[in-house]
Amino acid sequence: MIDELPAAVGGALLELTLRQDASAWLQIGKDGVLNDMGGDLEHFGLRGLVPGEAAAEQLLFLAGMLPLGDTSLTLAAVELGLDRHADIHLLPEERRDWVVLIDRSNSLYWRAQAQQKANELNLLRRRLLRLESTPPQTSPAAPGMAAPMLCNALDMAVLERQTDGSFQLVGTPPAGFEVLLAEAGQTGGRLYPQREFPFLENFIAEAEAVWDHAAKPQRSGPWVETDARGGEHALEAIAVRWNGRRLLIIELLGERYEAQRVFLQMGRENALLRNFLETQVHRRTADIRAREEEIALRLVWAAESRDDGETGAHIRRIGLYSEALASAIGWERSRIDDIRIAATMHDIGKIGIPDVVLRKPGPLSAEEFAIMKTHPVIGGRILAGSKSPMLQMAKDIALSHHEKWDGSGYPYGLKGEAIPMASRIVALADVFDALVHERVYKPGMSADAAVEIMTLNRGRQFDPNLFDEFVRQRQRFEHIAQEQSVMLFEGFRGNP
Repeated sequence: MIDELPAAVGGALLELTLRQDASAWLQIGKDGVLNDMGGDLEHFGLRGLVPGEAAAEQLLFLAGMLPLGDTSLTLAAVELGLDRHADIHLLPEERRDWVVLIDRSNSLYWRAQAQQKANELNLLRRRLLRLESTPPQTSPAAPGMAAPMLCNALDMAVLERQTDGSFQLVGTPPAGFEVLLAEAGQTGGRLYPQREFPFLENFIAEAEAVWDHAAKPQRSGPWVETDARGGEHALEAIAVRWNGRRLLIIELLGERYEAQRVFLQMGRENALLRNFLETQVHRRTADIRAREEEIALRLVWAAESRDDGETGAHIRRIGLYSEALASAIGWERSRIDDIRIAATMHDIGKIGIPDVVLRKPGPLSAEEFAIMKTHPVIGGRILAGSKSPMLQMAKDIALSHHEKWDGSGYPYGLKGEAIPMASRIVALADVFDALVHERVYKPGMSADAAVEIMTLNRGRQFDPNLFDEFVRQRQRFEHIAQEQSVMLFEGFRGNP
C-alpha cells in the first residue's frame, strides 16, 4: 500500500505508525548471522542479543524462517512475552534480510475488550428476550422485585434471609437448581441451603457483615457441588443488601465456568511453555556467556596483574560479589549475567597507567595520584561504542566506579542517582575485596573491621539503600572472599 503512495505521503504514514507504536529492527545476513540491530528492543523483551552469532538461535520466532526468499512476509500478533505482542515484518534484500517489529499489544487489548463488551451485550439481550417470553406467574411478584426476577432469568436463584436464619426463594429458580436443592420446588417453604452446601455455610458468616451494615456486595468465588446422580455443578454466591432486604444470590455458572477453567488451564500451559522456551534460550546462550566471560577475564588479567600481583582471583571475585548483590536487589537473569562479566573490567583503564605509579608500594604523591585518577576515563574509552549491552554496562562501570554518593568522587563528580546502579554495586564490591585481602602495600583485615570502616561511608561514598542490602548479604560476600578456587583456568596460576 505504501508503495502506491507518493514518497512523502508514504514516509509520513510510516513515521506516524512508528511514533504511535514501539518498534525495533534487526539486520540479518543471508548466512543467518545477526549483523546489526536498533530501536526499542527492551520494549519487546529482546535483551542480550549478540551480533555475529546466529539470529535464529537467539530469536526462536525466526527458527525455520531464514534465509528469506524474494517475498516479504508478515507474522501477525506474535506473542513475545506476557501481555506483549508484535507484528513481525520480514523484508528481504539481495545481500541481507530485515526484521521489523511493531508493537500490537495495545491494539489487541482494546480489540479484545471491545469484543468482550459486545459478547456481554449480546448475552444480556438474549436473556432479556427470554424474560419477556416467560409466561406470567399465577401470583404477582412482590413490589420492587423486578431485579430478582431478572436474576432468575440469568441463571441465578435469589433467596431472602429470614430472621430465624432460614431463606425464602424469591421468584422462580433457574432450571437445574432443584436438582441441587430439592426443597426449592416447594412454594413458600423455608430453605436451608447452608445445610446442603458446606461451602455456603462458611460464606454466610461473611455475608452477615454485608447484610447488617449495608456493605458493598460480596462474592464467594466459584465452588463445585455434586448432585444425587453424580453430576457436577459450578456455583457462586453473592451476598447483597437490596432495598433493605437481605438477599443471597446463587448463580449457576454452567458453561461459563467450564470456559473459564479451560482458559485458565491454557494460561498455565502457556506459562509452562514460555518458561520452557526461556530455559532453552538460557541454555543456548550459556556457551556464549562462558566464552564472553573467559575472554574478558583473560584480557583484564593482563591489566590487573600489573597492579596488585594477585593471580586473577581478585577480578573474578569482583564479578561474583556484583552478581550476588544484583541478584539480591531483584535484577533479571540476563542483567545479572552481564554484571558478573562487566564488573571484572572495572579497572581495565589501568593498562594505560605507567608501572612506576601503578606498582608503587607506598603512598602516591599528588602528581602520581592525578595520573592514577585517569584510569576510569581510559577504561571508558576502551569500552565505548559497543552495541553489546554487557560491554555498555562495562563502560559505565569502568568510567564511574570511583564516583561517590555525595558527589566527591572522580572523574566527573557524579552524585546520587546520577551514578549508574552497576557502578554503585561494583564500588561496594571493590572496596570490600580491597580491605579484606592483602596487597603489596598493606595487610588484609577481618570482614568485621572492613564492614565497620565501610559503614562510616554509608550515604557518603556508598548508596545507603544498596549498602544496607550489602550488609544483609554479608555472609555471601565473606564466602566469596574466602573461596580459594575462584579461578576459571590454569593461566591465572601462572602455568604456561
